[in-house]
Amino acid sequence: MNTKGFFGILLTAMFAAVGLTACSNDDEEGKEYVLTVASKKIPGVLWSEGVNHLSEVYAVKKEQSDAWSACGSIAGFEFEKGYEYRIKIGETGYLDYRMGTPAWTECELLEVISKDKKDSENLPLHLIPKAYYDDIPFPQYRYAVEADDADDKELIEQDLKDNPLLPLDYHELLYRGENNFLKWIALQDDNNVFGPYIIRTGSKAPEEMPESYRMLPPDGQIAGYGEWTFLDEAENPIDNLSFDTMIVYATKTRSLGYGYPRSTIYLYKDLTEYYRTEYPEAGVKMVVICFCFSPS
Repeated sequence: MNTKGFFGILLTAMFAAVGLTACSNDDEEGKEYVLTVASKKIPGVLWSEGVNHLSEVYAVKKEQSDAWSACGSIAGFEFEKGYEYRIKIGETGYLDYRMGTPAWTECELLEVISKDKKDSENLPLHLIPKAYYDDIPFPQYRYAVEADDADDKELIEQDLKDNPLLPLDYHELLYRGENNFLKWIALQDDNNVFGPYIIRTGSKAPEEMPESYRMLPPDGQIAGYGEWTFLDEAENPIDNLSFDTMIVYATKTRSLGYGYPRSTIYLYKDLTEYYRTEYPEAGVKMVVICFCFSPS
């Protein structure tokens, strides 16, 4: 199998979407009720058949409630971004007969009561519980500099240390958004969020990678090469947030499933030309940075 094809297959395997149609509650079978649906989807966690799944969700409120919660698919509901809805739905629960508890619920649209063009108020940045991401390690960050002038080399290293392109004390998560876009979000807590961003992916051959990356070799066996470009919601590239990527796995780690070991994603960027411009007298030969993290 060629490297370019393998890179795409690995991404698909690691972030394959679980088929969820559930609202995140455990009401009894056969209920009908009214929901307010927020004017945009946000990242959230749903529960189905004993598994927590991160995806883009509807933010909903039940009548008499001020709290937004996550809801998955609503059969028959045609959502249009920028509009807040009040809808009546029917919910059917399905039991796990081994445990006698709800395994999942399915929601179906019964009636659209109203559809108003507005930005929903007090909408949270995400609906991801802290318990879901709190144990995910922070990304590892490394950099390497080669320059003739020792003082300028030290200044460049300090600049790299003080101004990383990605936050180092945030938990990084990947998930699938609308239209099956790969999305990325970094969380510190409910109020401190970096992203979410769309990730435009591409494949690369090993020979397309700069030689400078050999200064920061990955820890493990490289399974695929590619490139990531971070985009905003309008699919415009974010300044400086484009990276070459390597998917790496250690042969002794347990399998992720799908026949692949658990993987780490390495994000590389060569900043040599930038620092040559910033420090023209430094004799800059090479500057490279690397972030690595494991998908949730």
